[in-house]
Amino acid sequence: MGVLEIRDLHKSFGGTKVINGFSLDVTELTLCCLVGPNGAGKTTTMDLITGRQKPTSGSIVLRGDDITSLSEHEIAQRGIGRKFQVPAVFRELSVRQNFEVAYSREVNPFRNMLRRRPAGFSAKLDEVATLTGLKDRLEVEAGFLSHGETQWLEIGMVLMQNPAILLLDEPVAGMTESEIEKTVVFLNELKRTNTLIVVEHDMGFVRQIADVVTVMHMGAFLAQGKLSDIENDPRVREVYLGEPEV
Repeated sequence: MGVLEIRDLHKSFGGTKVINGFSLDVTELTLCCLVGPNGAGKTTTMDLITGRQKPTSGSIVLRGDDITSLSEHEIAQRGIGRKFQVPAVFRELSVRQNFEVAYSREVNPFRNMLRRRPAGFSAKLDEVATLTGLKDRLEVEAGFLSHGETQWLEIGMVLMQNPAILLLDEPVAGMTESEIEKTVVFLNELKRTNTLIVVEHDMGFVRQIADVVTVMHMGAFLAQGKLSDIENDPRVREVYLGEPEV
């Protein structure tokens, strides 16, 4: 079942076309990796899906509802969650408090701490803390976490909001090999119950997590399929390796 449908998306800055007729269908409970050379339009596409930027033309449909013209806040409320490449957590708060802030509707973290914990928080906290591997780190101040743990915390904060789709922008950038291995296990578990779109350059990582790989080039759709098919596609080889099509 399609959870997200992108149709003929265009985005121009001045006279420069950044996204040029891009279309994509994302199936429920799959992990789709969005790959392509630098400047292919991957992050801009994520910005358009979340409402951070508005397309010049085209449509974005979430579970049958056109969200193209909605604000970033409205789109988040509809169920699209995003983790950026650079983690954005409350470093002076504990891991537990970060999760609590993410779960609550109160946007002020310190006012949030004075409120009673909302219904369902404890069960959701246990679920997300276990999934992210942070159950033994709940009382640790976020500023003392490793880089990998900080990335997992931010993913967990998005999960606390029960997103219909989770967008991740280069989630293993800067991680150690051990942290990458743990993230592979984490995401493969997560995709059993969640739909994910992951922008990633590390093809070794993509190989271990992707159900489907979508290749972008110059703002347009180039190819889609299993990674093994993508690697043997002459159009993709030309874009990545400079090998001409035969």
